[in-house]
Amino acid sequence: MKKLTRHTSVLMIVFYLIAQFLPAVILALAPKSLQTEAAIYGTIFSFFIGAIAMLLLNRKSTIRNSLTLAPSVPRKKVIYWGIIGIPLVLLVQYLANLIEIVVLGLPIASENTQSILLIVDKYPIYLIIVSILGPIMEEFVFRKVIFGFLYDLTGPIGAAVISALLFAFMHLDGHILLYSSMAFVFSFLYSKTKNIAAPMITHIAMNTLVMLVNFI
Repeated sequence: MKKLTRHTSVLMIVFYLIAQFLPAVILALAPKSLQTEAAIYGTIFSFFIGAIAMLLLNRKSTIRNSLTLAPSVPRKKVIYWGIIGIPLVLLVQYLANLIEIVVLGLPIASENTQSILLIVDKYPIYLIIVSILGPIMEEFVFRKVIFGFLYDLTGPIGAAVISALLFAFMHLDGHILLYSSMAFVFSFLYSKTKNIAAPMITHIAMNTLVMLVNFI
């Protein structure tokens, strides 16, 4: 049973890492005249494969911990908490950003977000990564695999802290508090519902709203 559990978890992490690094390989193989297109569409292809692979793995998931073994709340409540999580994560995001600006002296804008906005402005199809594919993979890896694994070892608070910090560091941005606070909300939603779809709904909606607000 433990081997099967590790097998599914490791595969999800492997597909996540492949999605992150495969675009660099595609870019290296692409002709110089198509470098930009190779980077954009290579990333979309990689994230699409990663997200689909994780969705398929999740259907036959062998991950076993307190969260996966506990019964999920009914589907209506999953959707309810997914929707409730939207204003909650936006509020937490706003407060964290305020603290970073006033107390830590960090710039308002996130370099990661600004870079993505520039790409989406030129290649709107890239929005599929930001709004759907990225959130799907991140929820599987950082919540279902990492938070779920640590949940029984460190308790919910310890699991939330560690997985949130990993989530923040993976964004390669200086706004650690901002990303960590969002991750705390996603972990809370997963813990509350015992269903990864709840934080996934919130994450997808939040990313989509942020993108839309910046382009209105």
